[in-house]
Amino acid sequence: MRADRPSTTARLIAAATVFLSRDPRFCDLVPSGAAELCARFVSVEAVSRAPLSWVVWLAERATIPGLMLHFMLRKRFIEDTVRASLAAGCEQVVVVGAGFDTLAARLAAEFPQARFIEIDHPATQAAKRLAIDERGNLDFIAANLAEERLQDALAGAYRRDAPSVFVIEGLLMYLTDAQIAVLFAAIAELQRAPGTLVFTVMEPASDGHPRFHNATPLARYLAPSGKLARPLADGEMVLVAERIARP
Repeated sequence: MRADRPSTTARLIAAATVFLSRDPRFCDLVPSGAAELCARFVSVEAVSRAPLSWVVWLAERATIPGLMLHFMLRKRFIEDTVRASLAAGCEQVVVVGAGFDTLAARLAAEFPQARFIEIDHPATQAAKRLAIDERGNLDFIAANLAEERLQDALAGAYRRDAPSVFVIEGLLMYLTDAQIAVLFAAIAELQRAPGTLVFTVMEPASDGHPRFHNATPLARYLAPSGKLARPLADGEMVLVAERIARP
């Protein structure tokens, strides 16, 4: 992503959320309040209503069929996992690489006893702060984790002695193996109390690169280097790891 603007992926997923909320076939899958918040970041008014909405579906089918539905099902699974942790006594939710995701902003109002922390690139967090008011239990932390340790970025906001959930959605496929190892080691150090880690990963294609298993030839042509936004579609899994007790 460019240093001076939010990522393309963040805008794409926000647009998909708004678009699906206006489709009677899928609107029930969109969590309450999510589309309204996402609409503060992107505008899809011109193509989200008939007859132009078919253009979006045609573009999806021509590149990565099922992409928008995948986005929403992935987010619903993650939200269900976070809600279950909160119901079980979790006191903190940390969303790493949040983009324009609305999970923390929505749940902060519903669970005032818990603290919600988002951490992402400064350009994305600047846009988030303009659109969403921070609450007493909601923090937007701007940090470039390629240059700053997660432990340092969370200093003062995160309690190591409190049960927590870390969410890493649609991020790991952009990192090297070494960067992933550093990130997971940081979470292991931070998460000293019982907690949960929810993260998404993509299965590599035959050439070893993470890629949509159902991507069409057109999608592969548009992104021959594999740099098309990729936290998506067939071939991705959502994994949940729970720390019962600190060894």
